[in-house]
Amino acid sequence: MTKKISRNRTRKILFQMLYANSFATVDKSIFLDSFFEWRFEWDLDEKYLDEMLSIIKEHESVFLGIINKFAPKFKIEEMRIEYILPVYISAAEMLYLNEEIPAKVSINEAIELCKKYSDDSARKIVNWILNNLLKNFDNIKSDLDWIKYWNYSIFIK
Repeated sequence: MTKKISRNRTRKILFQMLYANSFATVDKSIFLDSFFEWRFEWDLDEKYLDEMLSIIKEHESVFLGIINKFAPKFKIEEMRIEYILPVYISAAEMLYLNEEIPAKVSINEAIELCKKYSDDSARKIVNWILNNLLKNFDNIKSDLDWIKYWNYSIFIK
């Protein structure tokens, strides 16, 4: 029997890897071997996982800039990581992923991550940020350089 690839579950593993990496550099293979153990009836979408890890590391300042632009009342340095990572994942899918995922699907998946790993405040903040990104998508996509936020990094060690 062939295992089915689950993008939804791969997103959850991605979230957990990013969360772990916010505390210390995480080796992907060690993380997957110790955490995932390949015991499930589904497989990771490894191509998606690798591409997303690369995108998030390379474009973190853009994602932080998006948070800063659409949630300016919040200091990024003081935000909980569970509020930030769903934005990273959804914004990476919307702006940079080679495969086209409908923006609404990406936003809904980010909201589901908030429901699973955070609280109602995270859901509201992430929904606000991502829907504003979607409303301003063409302007942001056409000129990503202006949105950089250089003073802080979570993922890049």
